[in-house]
Amino acid sequence: MSFYFKLRTYLGRDVEVILSNGDVVAGVLLTVGFSYVVVRTLSVPGYGGTEDVLIRLRVIEYVRIL
Repeated sequence: MSFYFKLRTYLGRDVEVILSNGDVVAGVLLTVGFSYVVVRTLSVPGYGGTEDVLIRLRVIEYVRIL
């Protein structure tokens, strides 16, 4: 099963996306496209407010499902 189709099975779940440069984006997996994913993160942890982050698949090292 391809990475794209496997990720689609986890829509709505909490994830950590580890990028090739070492950054980590944690949040809820909203959308999986053929070349991108969208993760809803807290804009200020502990204070609420959310932000949708678009991440290109080519920069993703791996995804951890929480």
